[in-house]
Amino acid sequence: MAFFGRKKKKTAPVQSASIITPGTAIKGEIRCDGNILINGELEGNIMSRSEVVVGKSGRVSGDIQAQKLLVSGEFRGNFTGEIIDIMPYGKVYGDVVVNNIVIEPNAVFEGETKIVSGRVAPDNMQDVHIVKPKKLGY
Repeated sequence: MAFFGRKKKKTAPVQSASIITPGTAIKGEIRCDGNILINGELEGNIMSRSEVVVGKSGRVSGDIQAQKLLVSGEFRGNFTGEIIDIMPYGKVYGDVVVNNIVIEPNAVFEGETKIVSGRVAPDNMQDVHIVKPKKLGY
C-alpha cells in the first residue's frame, strides 16, 4: 500500500526560551512571546505571553506581566498574570493580581494579593511586538 499524497500533520512551532545566565546584569525592559529564565540580575519590566522563571540565583527588580511566574530566587515588584508559584526559599516582595497563588513551605511573600476569576488581561500586552532580526550576510 502506497503512502503517496498523504498529508503531513502540522506541528506547533517550537518556542525557545530566553535565558539570562548567572553573572549577567541587565537594565531595561524585556518583551517577548516565549519563556524567560532569569538566573542573573534584571532591573526593569518584563512582558511575556508565556512563563517567566526566576531561578535560584536570579534577582528581578521591576514589574512582570506574564501568563505564569515561578520564583526560586528573588523578585521585587508587582506581578499580573494567571498564576504565581513561589518555590521553597523563593522571595517575592510586591503585589500580585492572579487567578491562583502557590506558596511552597519556606518561601517568602510580602505584599498584597488580589485573586480574580476568569482570564487576567495584563495591561498593554497588545504592545508586545516581536520583530525578527534581519539575517546578516556573513
